[in-house]
Amino acid sequence: MAYYTKTRNTELSTLKFIEDNLAVDWSGVNLVKSWTQLEKVANPVICVMLNDTNYIRKELGNTQYRDVYIFTIDIFAKSDAMRVDLSHWLMNVLNPGWTYYEVSQSSGNNRTLVYTDAGRCRIDAIFTNTKVSLGSMGDVKDKYRQSIVLAVTVGCNV
Repeated sequence: MAYYTKTRNTELSTLKFIEDNLAVDWSGVNLVKSWTQLEKVANPVICVMLNDTNYIRKELGNTQYRDVYIFTIDIFAKSDAMRVDLSHWLMNVLNPGWTYYEVSQSSGNNRTLVYTDAGRCRIDAIFTNTKVSLGSMGDVKDKYRQSIVLAVTVGCNV
């Protein structure tokens, strides 16, 4: 079995959480994890990208770091009303936190992922949650876009 790093597990846990909640609360909203996948799907789309990892000392005098994962979540809606509703819904869903999974590939099928509950993810900071206005130069896909930038930390079960 192939195992993923804590960074990749955080990304996959976040995608799984949003995907599971979209299936229950919204129909017809696509979820992708990179801008290269955007052209393959129609709006509405939520694009979740793990952009960066910041390393912060756990405490004074400690040589260990606490990883802080920086996510950019772009919402590409069909109208301003949908953009507002999707961004509000997403923030309400993410706010209490979500399950952190250790993810591995199934030994029989490397396309099948196995998720094992291993802790919690939580929003540490919200840097931006704003409408992206590109004016007349923007693409039709970008007309009703919201950009959210979050810092996420993970508390693992020991």
